[in-house]
This record gives sequence, C-alpha cells and structure tokens, in this order.
Amino acid sequence: MKNIILLRHAKAEKLKSEITDFERNLDERGKNDAFLMAKQLENTPFIPDQIIASPANRTKQTANIFSKTLHVKNLELDTNIYEADISDLIHVIKEIDDQYNQVLLVGHNPSITGLVGYLTKTFIVHIPTSGIVVVELPMITWKQTQQRIGKIIWHTSPKEMPLF
Repeated sequence: MKNIILLRHAKAEKLKSEITDFERNLDERGKNDAFLMAKQLENTPFIPDQIIASPANRTKQTANIFSKTLHVKNLELDTNIYEADISDLIHVIKEIDDQYNQVLLVGHNPSITGLVGYLTKTFIVHIPTSGIVVVELPMITWKQTQQRIGKIIWHTSPKEMPLF
C-alpha cells in the first residue's frame, strides 16, 4: 500500500509587476496556515517518508515548513511540478523510489485538485491553499499508479471546509 499526500501550497503574496509568479513568497497567513496544517498532519498516521515539491518560492517555503515541523529530512524539489498538468504529476509519482510508502507532494492548482479526481472516483471542485488530501493507492510500486485506483482516506484545510 502507498499513500500520496497531496498538498496545495499555502497562501502567497499577490503577483506584483516587479516579481514573477515563480518568485512569489508566502504571505503571513500562508506561513501560519502551513504550520497549522503541518501540526494537524503530525497528529495523524500520515507522516511522509519523503516530500517532493515544486521549486517555486511559495511551494518550496510550504514544503520547508512541513519538513521542519514533521522532521522529514528527505525533501526534493522537482521542476516538473511547476506549471504541471495531471500527466506531469503522474510521471513524478511513478518516479518515486519504492522505499517510500508515504510521500507528500506539494504543488499548485488546478493540477493538485485535478490529480485527486484522476486517482480516485471522487470529484473535488477546489482544494484551497494549504488543503491536504491523502489518497491511499493499493499497489506495491509507484510505477503502478493509474486512474481511479485510489481512495481518499483523510483530508483537511485551514478553514476545515468540506473539500467535496
């Protein structure tokens, strides 16, 4: 059994003309929300063995907060996650080393939300910033990842609003 923990990056500052989208940092609410969500995850059985994140500033900062809070030393930045579509994310998942059974993937919408619908039979309209969805995948190797084989086993968001 493998669990993919999907996390949308925390709330970021508004896009300004002097920086690119890639360079946007977390705002104060985002930093607080990321820490609170990491603490919530810490109280579950879903502590990741590895964290894989987009290298965009806001995503990297979110991943760092989770890494420090959860004491996960294995943090990888993957350029394939930034501006990814679902097929890009599936490729990233299939390349995960099989020694890891629970992996936190930190990315962006709309692909993070779309990935939940791809991996499960559940349609989610929108994962909010700092929203977490844990998908259980009945397989022994990440290479077996395919459409609709997973099921959502836990989810939360800063506002604790239903995701679906």
